[in-house]
Amino acid sequence: MFKPKTPKTTDVWSKESAAASAATAAVTPSALTYIGAGSEVHGDLRAAGNLRVDGTIFGTVQVDGDLEVSTTGAIEGKQVSARSVLVHGRIKAKVHATEQLRIHGQGQVEGDVTAQSLDIEAGAHFTGYSRTGMTQEPEVLQLDHEAQVPEPNQAQGDPDIRSAV
Repeated sequence: MFKPKTPKTTDVWSKESAAASAATAAVTPSALTYIGAGSEVHGDLRAAGNLRVDGTIFGTVQVDGDLEVSTTGAIEGKQVSARSVLVHGRIKAKVHATEQLRIHGQGQVEGDVTAQSLDIEAGAHFTGYSRTGMTQEPEVLQLDHEAQVPEPNQAQGDPDIRSAV
């Protein structure tokens, strides 16, 4: 009366499986990429989830989630971007964090940073320019090139003083 059900086989190389895996990865922000101590990566790296660096990366790093650079970790490159960045080790690059950048203990960041918030713990080192609390790029003002610059005030004899007319 009842027949045993035959298990459905799945071709792991099929396009449907690949699409399902990609969709699952896209909704799993807790996916972790790990660069172990003693490991080196030469070239650009993009991580769909979170990234922990105990080794060294030479190149641009783009992380959709959170980035943690441990005390043994280092990144040297053109740019590092992530949702939040926690530095116990060393970063030598331009850093963009959409939420926060935290430099702890003996952490070092050398390069310009953009973040919603910046936290530098006592003992940590930061060298560069910082832009914080901004949700979007600042508007660039256009100069009026046809505006006339007043001539120096010759009556007072000082060419560095200009009168407003």
